[in-house]
Amino acid sequence: MELKIWARTMMIVQRHLAKVTRALDEVIYKRAISSGFVTSRNLTEQSSESVSNFIINVSQTKVNLINLNTICINGLKSIDKISSKILILKHIDGRTSFEISKLLNISERTYFRRLNTAYDNFASYLEKNGFDGKYFLEKFSNEGWLMEVYLNSKNFFEGKEKSDFFGEINLGFLKGVIKSISKSAHSSYS
Repeated sequence: MELKIWARTMMIVQRHLAKVTRALDEVIYKRAISSGFVTSRNLTEQSSESVSNFIINVSQTKVNLINLNTICINGLKSIDKISSKILILKHIDGRTSFEISKLLNISERTYFRRLNTAYDNFASYLEKNGFDGKYFLEKFSNEGWLMEVYLNSKNFFEGKEKSDFFGEINLGFLKGVIKSISKSAHSSYS
Protein backbone atom coordinates (compact mmCIF):
# COMPACT_ATOMS: atom_id res chain seq x y z
CA MET A 1 0.00 0.00 0.00
CA GLU A 2 2.88 2.37 0.79
CA LEU A 3 4.14 2.33 -2.81
CA LYS A 4 0.61 2.79 -4.14
CA ILE A 5 0.37 5.94 -2.02
CA TRP A 6 3.71 7.14 -3.41
CA ALA A 7 2.56 6.31 -6.95
CA ARG A 8 -0.47 8.59 -6.56
CA THR A 9 1.64 11.25 -4.87
CA MET A 10 4.15 11.24 -7.71
CA MET A 11 1.44 11.53 -10.34
CA ILE A 12 -0.19 14.48 -8.57
CA VAL A 13 3.16 16.25 -8.13
CA GLN A 14 4.24 15.44 -11.70
CA ARG A 15 1.75 17.86 -13.20
CA HIS A 16 3.35 20.78 -11.38
CA LEU A 17 7.05 19.88 -11.44
CA ALA A 18 7.91 22.19 -14.33
CA LYS A 19 6.40 25.19 -12.51
CA VAL A 20 8.10 24.30 -9.24
CA THR A 21 11.53 23.78 -10.82
CA ARG A 22 11.26 27.09 -12.74
CA ALA A 23 10.33 28.82 -9.51
CA LEU A 24 13.33 27.23 -7.78
CA ASP A 25 15.57 28.60 -10.53
CA GLU A 26 14.07 32.02 -9.91
CA VAL A 27 14.67 31.73 -6.15
CA ILE A 28 18.31 30.83 -6.79
CA TYR A 29 18.71 33.69 -9.27
CA LYS A 30 17.18 36.27 -6.92
CA ARG A 31 19.31 35.11 -4.01
CA ALA A 32 22.47 35.24 -6.12
CA ILE A 33 21.64 38.76 -7.38
CA SER A 34 20.75 40.04 -3.92
CA SER A 35 24.03 38.71 -2.53
CA GLY A 36 25.78 41.65 -4.14
CA PHE A 37 23.97 44.07 -1.84
CA VAL A 38 25.78 43.64 1.46
CA THR A 39 25.30 46.03 4.35
CA SER A 40 26.35 45.87 7.96
CA ARG A 41 22.84 44.64 8.81
CA ASN A 42 22.86 41.66 6.46
CA LEU A 43 26.57 40.83 6.42
CA THR A 44 26.09 37.33 7.88
CA GLU A 45 23.06 36.52 5.74
CA GLN A 46 24.80 37.70 2.57
CA SER A 47 28.18 36.11 3.23
CA SER A 48 29.59 34.04 0.40
CA GLU A 49 29.28 30.91 2.51
CA SER A 50 25.65 31.56 3.44
CA VAL A 51 24.61 32.36 -0.13
CA SER A 52 26.54 29.39 -1.54
CA ASN A 53 25.00 27.00 0.97
CA PHE A 54 21.53 28.33 0.22
CA ILE A 55 22.03 27.82 -3.51
CA ILE A 56 23.44 24.32 -2.98
CA ASN A 57 20.49 23.34 -0.78
CA VAL A 58 17.87 24.64 -3.22
CA SER A 59 19.75 23.01 -6.10
CA GLN A 60 19.67 19.67 -4.27
CA THR A 61 15.91 20.03 -3.86
CA LYS A 62 15.68 20.60 -7.60
CA VAL A 63 17.85 17.52 -8.30
CA ASN A 64 15.55 15.41 -6.11
CA LEU A 65 12.50 16.70 -8.00
CA ILE A 66 14.16 15.99 -11.36
CA ASN A 67 14.90 12.46 -10.14
CA LEU A 68 11.25 12.11 -9.10
CA ASN A 69 10.25 13.24 -12.59
CA THR A 70 12.54 10.62 -14.16
CA ILE A 71 11.15 7.86 -11.94
CA CYS A 72 7.62 8.92 -12.87
CA ILE A 73 8.28 9.04 -16.63
CA ASN A 74 10.07 5.69 -16.59
CA GLY A 75 7.23 4.20 -14.55
CA LEU A 76 4.62 5.42 -17.01
CA LYS A 77 6.64 3.96 -19.90
CA SER A 78 6.99 0.62 -18.09
CA ILE A 79 3.38 -0.07 -17.20
CA ASP A 80 0.68 -1.13 -19.67
CA LYS A 81 -0.65 1.51 -22.06
CA ILE A 82 -4.17 1.68 -20.61
CA SER A 83 -2.88 2.21 -17.06
CA SER A 84 -0.43 4.81 -18.28
CA LYS A 85 -3.10 6.62 -20.30
CA ILE A 86 -5.50 6.70 -17.35
CA LEU A 87 -2.84 8.14 -15.01
CA ILE A 88 -1.76 10.74 -17.57
CA LEU A 89 -5.31 11.82 -18.35
CA LYS A 90 -6.19 12.07 -14.66
CA HIS A 91 -3.12 13.62 -13.14
CA ILE A 92 -1.17 15.37 -15.88
CA ASP A 93 -4.02 16.46 -18.15
CA GLY A 94 -6.37 17.07 -15.21
CA ARG A 95 -9.36 15.31 -16.75
CA THR A 96 -12.33 14.28 -14.62
CA SER A 97 -13.38 10.68 -14.12
CA PHE A 98 -16.43 11.32 -16.30
CA GLU A 99 -14.30 12.73 -19.14
CA ILE A 100 -11.81 9.86 -18.94
CA SER A 101 -14.52 7.20 -18.95
CA LYS A 102 -16.09 8.81 -22.04
CA LEU A 103 -12.72 9.12 -23.81
CA LEU A 104 -11.97 5.45 -23.14
CA ASN A 105 -15.56 4.43 -23.89
CA ILE A 106 -15.95 2.62 -20.56
CA SER A 107 -18.31 3.04 -17.62
CA GLU A 108 -17.21 5.17 -14.67
CA ARG A 109 -17.22 2.08 -12.48
CA THR A 110 -14.82 0.35 -14.89
CA TYR A 111 -12.72 3.52 -14.97
CA PHE A 112 -12.32 3.47 -11.18
CA ARG A 113 -11.35 -0.21 -11.23
CA ARG A 114 -8.78 0.50 -13.93
CA LEU A 115 -7.49 3.54 -12.06
CA ASN A 116 -6.92 1.37 -9.01
CA THR A 117 -5.16 -1.19 -11.21
CA ALA A 118 -3.03 1.61 -12.70
CA TYR A 119 -1.86 2.65 -9.23
CA ASP A 120 -1.10 -1.01 -8.46
CA ASN A 121 0.90 -1.35 -11.69
CA PHE A 122 2.86 1.82 -10.96
CA ALA A 123 3.56 0.61 -7.42
CA SER A 124 4.79 -2.71 -8.86
CA TYR A 125 7.15 -0.80 -11.14
CA LEU A 126 8.52 1.08 -8.13
CA GLU A 127 9.03 -2.12 -6.17
CA LYS A 128 10.72 -3.94 -9.08
CA ASN A 129 13.15 -1.06 -9.49
CA GLY A 130 14.19 -0.87 -5.85
CA PHE A 131 12.15 2.13 -4.79
CA ASP A 132 10.47 1.74 -1.44
CA GLY A 133 8.80 4.01 1.07
CA LYS A 134 12.12 4.49 2.85
CA TYR A 135 13.73 5.85 -0.34
CA PHE A 136 10.99 8.44 -0.82
CA LEU A 137 10.96 9.45 2.84
CA GLU A 138 14.75 9.95 2.81
CA LYS A 139 14.52 12.17 -0.26
CA PHE A 140 11.35 14.10 0.49
CA SER A 141 10.54 14.10 4.22
CA ASN A 142 11.85 17.68 4.46
CA GLU A 143 9.62 18.83 1.61
CA GLY A 144 6.51 19.78 3.57
CA TRP A 145 4.44 20.51 0.48
CA LEU A 146 5.22 17.13 -1.07
CA MET A 147 4.54 15.34 2.19
CA GLU A 148 1.19 17.14 2.34
CA VAL A 149 0.32 15.63 -1.05
CA TYR A 150 1.53 12.25 0.24
CA LEU A 151 -0.72 12.49 3.33
CA ASN A 152 -3.66 13.45 1.13
CA SER A 153 -2.97 10.38 -1.02
CA LYS A 154 -2.74 8.20 2.07
CA ASN A 155 -6.09 9.53 3.30
CA PHE A 156 -7.54 8.93 -0.16
CA PHE A 157 -6.62 5.24 -0.10
CA GLU A 158 -7.77 4.85 3.50
CA GLY A 159 -11.14 6.29 2.54
CA LYS A 160 -10.75 9.30 4.84
CA GLU A 161 -10.57 11.80 2.00
CA LYS A 162 -12.81 11.51 -1.02
CA SER A 163 -11.99 14.83 -2.64
CA ASP A 164 -9.18 15.25 -5.10
CA PHE A 165 -8.00 18.59 -3.68
CA PHE A 166 -4.45 18.16 -4.93
CA GLY A 167 -5.55 17.14 -8.39
CA GLU A 168 -5.87 20.86 -8.99
CA ILE A 169 -3.09 22.53 -7.04
CA ASN A 170 -3.70 26.25 -7.17
CA LEU A 171 -1.30 29.16 -7.56
CA GLY A 172 -1.47 30.02 -3.85
CA PHE A 173 -0.38 26.51 -2.96
CA LEU A 174 2.53 26.70 -5.43
CA LYS A 175 3.64 30.00 -3.92
CA GLY A 176 3.57 28.32 -0.53
CA VAL A 177 5.70 25.49 -1.93
CA ILE A 178 8.37 27.90 -3.12
CA LYS A 179 8.28 29.87 0.13
CA SER A 180 8.60 26.63 2.11
CA ILE A 181 11.55 25.42 0.02
CA SER A 182 13.26 28.79 0.20
CA LYS A 183 12.77 29.05 3.97
CA SER A 184 13.99 25.48 4.47
CA ALA A 185 17.07 26.05 2.33
CA HIS A 186 17.88 29.28 4.13
CA SER A 187 17.47 27.88 7.64
CA SER A 188 19.48 24.76 6.85
CA TYR A 189 22.69 26.74 6.64
CA SER A 190 22.08 29.63 9.01
